[in-house]
Amino acid sequence: MTVHVPRQRGRGRQAPPVIVVVSEQPTLTFRATLATGRFMWRHRRTWAPSGIAVVLLVVAAILHLFAPWTGLLVAAAGLVPLGYLAWMAKSRPAGRTVWAWRIALAVLALTGLGWLALALWFGPISAVLMGLWSLTTLTAQILWLTTGRITAKGNG
Repeated sequence: MTVHVPRQRGRGRQAPPVIVVVSEQPTLTFRATLATGRFMWRHRRTWAPSGIAVVLLVVAAILHLFAPWTGLLVAAAGLVPLGYLAWMAKSRPAGRTVWAWRIALAVLALTGLGWLALALWFGPISAVLMGLWSLTTLTAQILWLTTGRITAKGNG
């Protein structure tokens, strides 16, 4: 792209026009960022658990700075998955596979809520909590991908 600045009017010496040449090629950083953004947008449903985990990590860090006492509220909410399992045991009989999935999801939810409570109280950047966050995120992502493939095979 070439931009021409017009001559200045008036008396006196005429200065030569100024020509500014700007490259139309985007930088490598811009192209990499754009490609990453397009990839993430195209596969947003596939990577939903990881995205949620990253947002949760940032929210936990912010809440830890301003209101670490919210960890006590989340710790109380950590009993909900156990209550869900007890309620399901009484109300609806199910097969072994269904119970295995319910228990796996309840353990994952209990782990996530326990991590959040500890992260709010002690800070999410501690080494143990970052390791637990990584394991929980990886487990949730693998379950998400596995469940998607099982569902896709069952429907098609």
